[in-house]
Amino acid sequence: MQKVIFLLVGFLFGISAYAQNAEEIILGKWTNPDETRVIEFVQNGGFYEAIILKSDDTSFEGRKQITHLKYHKNGIYKDGMVHVFKKDRTLACKANLLSIDELELSVSFGFMSKSAVWTRVEN
Repeated sequence: MQKVIFLLVGFLFGISAYAQNAEEIILGKWTNPDETRVIEFVQNGGFYEAIILKSDDTSFEGRKQITHLKYHKNGIYKDGMVHVFKKDRTLACKANLLSIDELELSVSFGFMSKSAVWTRVEN
């Protein structure tokens, strides 16, 4: 009986660790399709944020591009805000992990939206 309980507890801890790591797959460096910008996703409390590491306009480097992104389920992140510095606007965004190395970022404004697939940058 003790072996069964021990195995069950170990199984539950394993599931808990996997669920936590599934959320964190977004962490790391990503580049846009034309490779003119590199962002790094970091965790800030229960949210994810993206900081610009490289940009064709160096004045944006070090600034937060995406804030308040929250993990939903199955590689989907919602309720984020993207900061468009050139237009001085903040728009709603979400992210969808297509694979370990591909992330679809979607920005919406009103009834319109735009998506782009970003690629993970290897260290």
